[in-house]
Amino acid sequence: MRIRMGLLQVLVVCGLVVAPGLPAVATTSATSAASASTEAAGAVGGDSGTSGAVSSGNEASANDAQDGVELRFMDRPVVTFRGTLAGATPAVRAARARAVLDSLPGNAFDAPVDVLRASLGGVSGVAFRVQDRILFGLTADDLAPGDPRTLDAAVDDVQKNLQVAFAARREQLHWPTILRGVALSALALVVLAVLVIGVGRMRTRLETRLQSAFEKRILQRTARSFDWTGSAVHLVHQVVQIGAVCLALAFSYLYLIFVLMQFPASQPMAGRLSDFLWALVDRFGIGVAAAIPGIMTVIVIFLLTRALQSLLNNVFDAVQSGRLTIPGMHPETAGATRRVVSVVVWGLAITFAYPYMPGAQSDVFKGLSVLLGLMVTLGSSGIVNQLMSGMVVIYSRSLKKGDLVSIGDATGVVVSVDALSVKILNLAQESLTIPNAVVVASTVRNFSTQGRGAAITTTLTIGYDTPWRQVHAMLIEAAGHTPHVADQPAPYVLQRALSDFYVEYEVFAALRDPSARFAAISALHENIQDVFNRYDVQIMSPHFEEQPQSPLTIRPEHWYPAPAHAPADGAPSSSLSPVASQEQGAGHAR
Repeated sequence: MRIRMGLLQVLVVCGLVVAPGLPAVATTSATSAASASTEAAGAVGGDSGTSGAVSSGNEASANDAQDGVELRFMDRPVVTFRGTLAGATPAVRAARARAVLDSLPGNAFDAPVDVLRASLGGVSGVAFRVQDRILFGLTADDLAPGDPRTLDAAVDDVQKNLQVAFAARREQLHWPTILRGVALSALALVVLAVLVIGVGRMRTRLETRLQSAFEKRILQRTARSFDWTGSAVHLVHQVVQIGAVCLALAFSYLYLIFVLMQFPASQPMAGRLSDFLWALVDRFGIGVAAAIPGIMTVIVIFLLTRALQSLLNNVFDAVQSGRLTIPGMHPETAGATRRVVSVVVWGLAITFAYPYMPGAQSDVFKGLSVLLGLMVTLGSSGIVNQLMSGMVVIYSRSLKKGDLVSIGDATGVVVSVDALSVKILNLAQESLTIPNAVVVASTVRNFSTQGRGAAITTTLTIGYDTPWRQVHAMLIEAAGHTPHVADQPAPYVLQRALSDFYVEYEVFAALRDPSARFAAISALHENIQDVFNRYDVQIMSPHFEEQPQSPLTIRPEHWYPAPAHAPADGAPSSSLSPVASQEQGAGHAR
């Protein structure tokens, strides 16, 4: 063993002398130089026992050589190992150096860092020594590819890094530094507590003012329409609470940075936290500045679209009111056309503005667009069918708001014609919603005024023993006494059939107000009975078995048996007011 160590000492000394370009290292004595050279050779090259153990990790060694293994002491960077020396990988070299640094005694951090130059196996390197301990070695292979520095410059940088780390270690073990850090941390904790308490009180005061303003506005409100104040105040409450929490967390983060800066061992951590904070602020500021041109473009696009929409609204309002005539556009369809054009205009505006919106090119935005497109594709077939049917209903002008219509088995007044359905109100004051597809597939009967007026009809069968001219005259008289029946065109009667037992008559009368159709029909039936009773003509429809001895009619003096009440002025029932007749007709319809 002694012979092996002696040979190793001779090789190191020869390498120091023969190695070209390596300046001589100042030595104190031959014994100390030989001893230091022996330790340097061991630190730079490693021993034969470890080389065999590390040789099996060629893949890990290649990765370490490419990326490097950083040696840190007191959380400060010292050196990065990239080369394999005497079979020792960068990871092994870093672990050995860290173990040596951790085992240094306290007085070693006051000693200077010496540099020893040595050569082993044809590889020239530098060893760093403190007192009588070799810390680690550095070779030219440890320099990063493309690093313009020379080995001497890298050695100077590593030496400075060691001195900085040793100075931090000395300060960390210095009691006045520790006491000063603890005192400043306690003072900062007090300041943090005051700030957090201030934020809490400010949040409470702001919420109190918001609540009082909300209550004052509620007391001033007299309308029954929906008020957005409550929702807005609730949203502001949430924003205030979130802002207070974020402000308290920001103060806590700054307090943590300040406390870590007071102790040398944690100063690098404080620097990293501070760099992260400033990088976040810098990135946010750059993002806001970069988004300003896009936001301005979006605002300009929307303002131009709004101006164009205002112009189109004026044109469609003029068409709807009849002040402007455009070929192919009717006042009844102007509202629907305006909605369609508005959707198209704003759709184009959103399409043009989309690339300029902040975050439009992000993966989140793209994923959301794909999701919405998929949802529309899968669930829009029924909606598109209803929309297209609604366009057919509107542009066919088969009905409009206020018309009295019959759609299938539903009859009532049209309340609204929407994009997906038609809402009507029937005689029982029930709101019926009919999908547009059903409206298109059904027969729509519109009883409202169109052309020269809407008409009401009723059918009556009278026996052959009554002259048809008398029947015609009585039916026309009954129609003339019916409220809501117009004078022009005059009522008329048609004989629809000559059946085996009777003649079928149908009376036609035009209405002044089509919405009173059912009340007018009821009043017409009442007047027909009164007129036929007054002229002693019996109504036996549709069949009878035996001709009675005398006509089965009701004399006028028997028209109001209990519990019916005769009119106060003695007027006949055929002269009832239109309102009363309409109410009676509505009651009969129910």
